[in-house]
Parts: sequence; C-alpha cells; structure tokens
Amino acid sequence: MPDQFLFSLTIAGIYLLAGSVKGVFGIGLPTTSITLMTLFIAPLEAIAINLLPMFVTNGYQFYKAENHRRTLITYWPFALVLLFFLSIFSAVTAKLGNNVIGLLIAFSVISFAITNLFITKLSIKAEHDRIWQFSLGGVAGILGGLTSLWGVPITIYLIIKQVKPRQFIDASGFLIFIGCIPLAIGYSTTGLLSPDILFPALAGTATGIIGFKVGEIFRPMLAPDLFQKLLLWLFLLMGLRMLYTSL
Repeated sequence: MPDQFLFSLTIAGIYLLAGSVKGVFGIGLPTTSITLMTLFIAPLEAIAINLLPMFVTNGYQFYKAENHRRTLITYWPFALVLLFFLSIFSAVTAKLGNNVIGLLIAFSVISFAITNLFITKLSIKAEHDRIWQFSLGGVAGILGGLTSLWGVPITIYLIIKQVKPRQFIDASGFLIFIGCIPLAIGYSTTGLLSPDILFPALAGTATGIIGFKVGEIFRPMLAPDLFQKLLLWLFLLMGLRMLYTSL
C-alpha cells in the first residue's frame, strides 16, 4: 500500500507539471507525462495511465472552445479519418511489446520537438486543406493507436495551416478528446486498462486539471516563446534518451 501511494503521488506530480504545460500551450500533456513516466515504468503502463487524464483535460479544453460548431465543421475530415485508424491500431498495441512501443514513443517525442522547433515555413493552401486533413488524420490515427501520442501530426497540421492561437487550442482539444473514445475501447479489449492503473490515473487526472487551470492563469503572463523552446529542447533530449534505451 505505501508503494502504491508513493507511485500515485509521483504520477500526480507528473500530471501537475504536464497539465500546466497544456494550460499554457494547449498541447503537451501526453508528451510531457508519457516521456516522464517512461523514465521509471514500462511504456505500455504509461500509455494506459495516460488515457483518463488525457480524456478529461482535453474534454475540458474543448468545452471551453469559443465556437464548438465551427470547430466541428472545420475539422470533421481529420476527425473522421483519425477515429477510423485509431479504432484499428489501438487493438494491436499490446501485442507489440514495450521495446517497440518505447521506440515509437521516442520517435513521436523527437518528431514533436523537431516539428515545433524547426517547421515554420510550410503553409497549406485552402484548396488543399482537405487532402492534408485526410493524410495527417490517417498518420495521427496510426501513431495514436500505437502510442496515444496523436498530438504530433495534429500539431504539424495546425502549424502549417497557420491557425491563430485560440483556434489551435480549440482544434487540438477537440481532436485529442474525440480520439480518446476509440482508444479506450481498443485498449480495453486488449487488457491494457486494468484495475491496477485506476488510482494513479485518477490522481493524474485531478492534478492534470489543477495544472491546466494554473497554466491558463499564467498563459498571458509568461514569455511563451522562450519557455516553449526550452521545453522542446528538453523533449528532444529525453526523446533521444528514450530512443537509446529502447534500441
């Protein structure tokens, strides 16, 4: 019991930090939490614990969106393809094993960092938007089903679409929130979601929401560009470390 309490307390601390990152930028909760959790637990256990906090925090983020109807109308192609591929690939995650999942998570974290650090000049023409949504929606569904980190392709898409910060937060909240549903079904059928992870997941959810609220408060006060760059370089280093340990 003391070990379980200490473990849940550690998870709660991780999600307090991860929620704060998400509150400031609108993204980064699963990237932060899974990257940190895999320093001391298996990747499959980390992605299982991450599901509930990710669902609740992104549901709250989408709830606070400025225009729900506009978000749904704009991003339904991405959401449709995302849901389809998440439903398929979430069912095979448990069969891949921790080493393969660790490699995929490392790839996702490194891609996330590189995307946000260096991809700034690409842009999407309006007439090609739907093609990009279908393409990156498929990539997000495959990657998300295997690692629960489908925020990487979402981030790439929204960056090259050059959306405003408010639209970025609303769209990412919607696409991550809705993707949690098929992911939960897929993980349940393969046994990844067990009673053992319930208490740590609940602890992480509670502190994730608190952290998100703190991040929202500090969002206007921080120098976000500097903070984001430091955080992304940290992600890059941690992703490279994870890649090394998984090989």
